[in-house]
Amino acid sequence: MADNDPQKETWDRYWNTEKPQYAPHTILIDRVFKHVRSKDSIIAEIGAGSGVDALEIARAGYSIVILDISGESLRLIKSKLKETGVELMAVMGDALNLPFKHGSLDFVYHQGLLEHFENPRPFLFENRRILKTDGKLLADVPQTFTMYTLKKKLAMLRGRWFAGWETQYTPNKLRRILRKAGLKVIDIYGRDYDIAPLVWLSNIETLGKTRFGRPIVPRLITKPISAAWDYFERLYLSNYIKHSIGAVAVPHENRD
Repeated sequence: MADNDPQKETWDRYWNTEKPQYAPHTILIDRVFKHVRSKDSIIAEIGAGSGVDALEIARAGYSIVILDISGESLRLIKSKLKETGVELMAVMGDALNLPFKHGSLDFVYHQGLLEHFENPRPFLFENRRILKTDGKLLADVPQTFTMYTLKKKLAMLRGRWFAGWETQYTPNKLRRILRKAGLKVIDIYGRDYDIAPLVWLSNIETLGKTRFGRPIVPRLITKPISAAWDYFERLYLSNYIKHSIGAVAVPHENRD
């Protein structure tokens, strides 16, 4: 990894000058807990960024190592480790040449990384290489049909997108790209919304709670709408309107 790597320069600048604040991705973290068999398992986050998810996983007692190409990212995470007293291992490295032994990790995940590869297969082959035969990978990416996609595309046309180049995935496209890298999807999920009416629907039950002795919207209305919305969110189709989607996959014979 050269010091003048343009990707490294891009992310060093982002984490040093933008100083973005991110909240932990609760649904992603819950999926990690669901699929990691024990706290003795070795977990790795590739492209750790601000490290908010890794910190929560480590706080829960899991062994985790984080990797990022950006020294500024790792500096930010190490400052958080000092503040919180949480322990984890931080490594600088290239996602296309991961510094982990073949078949050494139980669980690998990344959030907001896969979409930055124009050709993601070499990266996914590296993910597969470092997984144990019974290991699992979680890939979390932006979903295609969102306002975020529209905003991103317009910014890219103007040459003003912070990451330079970025794509997006539908649930089926994510399944296909993982399959082509020899990975079989065993779980898929969607999370969050970025369109106001969908945000309101997903939180409509709160409108039926009392405020100053009266509900904002009568529960007679909010209760059936909330039940119908909860049912819809359990359907695979609902992933096509979420802000982000994620898939958990296992090594599998590539038959393409």
